[in-house]
Amino acid sequence: MSSRNISIVWDFDGTLTADDSTSKVIEHFKGNGGDKAFWAMIKSIGRTGYTEKDWEHVLASDAPTWMYSLSQIAYASKTPLNTEFFKKLIKQVTLFKNVENFLEKLKSLEKTDDFKKLNISVHHFIVSAGLKEYVELLVPEKLFTWVWGCRYSVIINENDVNGENPESVPVFCMDETMKTRALFEITKGTFSDPKKEVNNKVQSEKLWCHFENLIYIGDGPTDVPALSLVRDRGGMGVVVYNKSKSTADIKRRLGQMSADKRCDLITAADYSLDGELYLALKTKCVQIQQKIAAEKIEI
Repeated sequence: MSSRNISIVWDFDGTLTADDSTSKVIEHFKGNGGDKAFWAMIKSIGRTGYTEKDWEHVLASDAPTWMYSLSQIAYASKTPLNTEFFKKLIKQVTLFKNVENFLEKLKSLEKTDDFKKLNISVHHFIVSAGLKEYVELLVPEKLFTWVWGCRYSVIINENDVNGENPESVPVFCMDETMKTRALFEITKGTFSDPKKEVNNKVQSEKLWCHFENLIYIGDGPTDVPALSLVRDRGGMGVVVYNKSKSTADIKRRLGQMSADKRCDLITAADYSLDGELYLALKTKCVQIQQKIAAEKIEI
């Protein structure tokens, strides 16, 4: 029998917002446009000693590299990378228009009679390669069951006798491949239970959410591993794009993703309730509800 949880999993930067939240943090220290030089530096570090044809094999190194580099910049300015700091940057990032209402409407499906009588719940998750504590401040907390992202732990170095310069230590790096781990945490329910190990085998009937009941929404190549995993296991993969930034290069990459069958739908990041994205996600949720209802009849 299917799990009664439907999981809608969102990337953040480029998906729920047109902004790059991490770049906004970098700009705080480096000034407007300073993020471009920072990212160029990170790319050069990650590719040192490799030929161009080998670049794809070192992309994963970007996450720990940028997190360490940002921590050093923050340390030099005596700024801890914690929630109190991120609160100062809330206005630097805005969600796409109508995102909150869009998410609420999908969540409210669980209150309809057809869903209620089967005890079906609809959950939103965020799996972001951005900074978890910052992202959590930028989205409506009540609408998300869990948020994954890169994390720092702020400590006082033992040599800092007066505690005047706290150090931000990277403790969790999220990249494109780690996003697939988050998906397994969702399906197995380990995200909310520290006693459960994500690598332990879980019987199908005990899964918190089946992959067939999972929808993943991202905005590009960095979401490919997650999209591929979800689709291979019977779930739905969606890629969105910002209409105002739909350049020739973006169109080419989206076209390649479509040709490679990386997703079920490519559509604009339009969060209106009469748009293609809402219709597709609502339809999928209803189809899952109908599947669970049919299984109950069979039993």
